[in-house]
Amino acid sequence: MNTDTLKMFITIAQAGSISAAAQQLGYAQSNISTKLQQLERDLNTRLFYRNNRGIVLTATGQQLLQRASQIVQLTDRTITDIQHPNDVRGRLRLGTLQAAASTFLPPILSHYHQHYPKVTLTIQTGTTLTNTQAVLNYQVDGAIIGGTVNDDALISIPLMQEPLCLITATSSMADIHHTPILVFPVGCAYRKTLERWLDSQQITLHYPVEFDYLNAIIASVSAGLGMSILPTRVVQPYVDAGVLNAVTLPAPFATLPVTFIYRQDTVMSAPFDHFITAIRHYHD
Repeated sequence: MNTDTLKMFITIAQAGSISAAAQQLGYAQSNISTKLQQLERDLNTRLFYRNNRGIVLTATGQQLLQRASQIVQLTDRTITDIQHPNDVRGRLRLGTLQAAASTFLPPILSHYHQHYPKVTLTIQTGTTLTNTQAVLNYQVDGAIIGGTVNDDALISIPLMQEPLCLITATSSMADIHHTPILVFPVGCAYRKTLERWLDSQQITLHYPVEFDYLNAIIASVSAGLGMSILPTRVVQPYVDAGVLNAVTLPAPFATLPVTFIYRQDTVMSAPFDHFITAIRHYHD
């Protein structure tokens, strides 16, 4: 068993199926299946449960995923440090909220890239739930989420209290009992805040209109489709332009903690270590 085998196993675990992993790795599916079977024979254990929808890690597979990710991270870092002792280079994978990606994150990334241009940055956006799962599953090195997490496997760095507001198309307050609600998929911290606010008004969110994209929600609200709750700094330019109307929320729903998270067992590469410094500097 070598690091190539471990990387293959990690790819299978993250892809969720052998066919998807084979496509990512550029190998025939039969080749990947054979290698996986050989790995399971070598370890004398089952690593995945097979079902019609793909594969799921067994308890032993989850343990191997954690160890394999650490081994691969440490190996890659060791090779980079030896080959390029005076350079900060490598790969940095980050998850983030769409709102953060369009407001405070770009200046941080710009400053980081100016200082460490040899680091390959990969940024993916998602809800708080998907970002948290990506960190736990070693798919990203760290992520910006809305709210906080209580998980011993994670380290959290508080970033800010993000002001939120209710947005509508007109200056008059919409009838919240009969106006469609526009939201991100389940797992979004803004949606959770909106649901809490509606619950305080004794309103149940029955048939929300779901979007994957921040700009689609903003455009749809401005077109009169419905209302939503989003960060104030995101919608402020549209409010100033007269496209949207922002309504102040009651204090319990007016702000949302924004947090950066990463795994407790992360093998700190130079790129990630310097990013942690940058994100902490932003917080300070």
